[in-house]
Amino acid sequence: AATMGYNNIGPNYWKGEDGRRALIAGTQKLTDEAWVAPYRQLAKWKDYLGDGFEAQTYPDSQNLFTLGRAAVYPAGSWEISGFNAQADFEMGAFPPPVANAGDECYISDHTDIAIGLNAASPNAEAARTFLEWVGSAEFATLYANALPGFFSLNSAPVEMADPLAQEFVSWRGKCHSTIRSTYQILSRGTPNLENETWNASANVIRGSETPEEAGARLQAGLASWYEPQK
Repeated sequence: AATMGYNNIGPNYWKGEDGRRALIAGTQKLTDEAWVAPYRQLAKWKDYLGDGFEAQTYPDSQNLFTLGRAAVYPAGSWEISGFNAQADFEMGAFPPPVANAGDECYISDHTDIAIGLNAASPNAEAARTFLEWVGSAEFATLYANALPGFFSLNSAPVEMADPLAQEFVSWRGKCHSTIRSTYQILSRGTPNLENETWNASANVIRGSETPEEAGARLQAGLASWYEPQK
């Protein structure tokens, strides 16, 4: 879950949408302190990981947590359903810590599952009726409760029965929301910035690459194909 780590804690450093948009505009670089600092933070996690963590798979990590053999699981709200089913202990959640007490906080509030309508569809009218219902407060409530940890973007407030889901979504009211830094535009070329970020995060935690080296490599890769970063 290394990239989740980078994009979970990172927004507090690059100030969410401000930094993400600056990267797209070419006014910030991946070698800037705001983009290298999260790797420094990830590198500190190494001492707290299990023995042989380098060979640990994603399901291995999930199992260790639900068996009570890990105190903290850095990931996202999508884990709620699985953890509720597997863990027989009470869980809490906390947002990525800010550098200094009182700093503004930023959370990765990533858009994930979406449904659209093909303009050329022969069933456009029926699809529009369906989409209007999907956009209703009724659907938002059904959806958020059937799949805790996946939240509606509906403007109507949604009552959620799951306390963990409620805790996650409450951060929207306290922190600024942003999406994952690599997702829009910046992963359209080769090397793919999303894949490179996964790779760099794992390298930094493993200690095979320094935070500065990772930032320099990713910046060089992005600048090789993305015009505003050249």
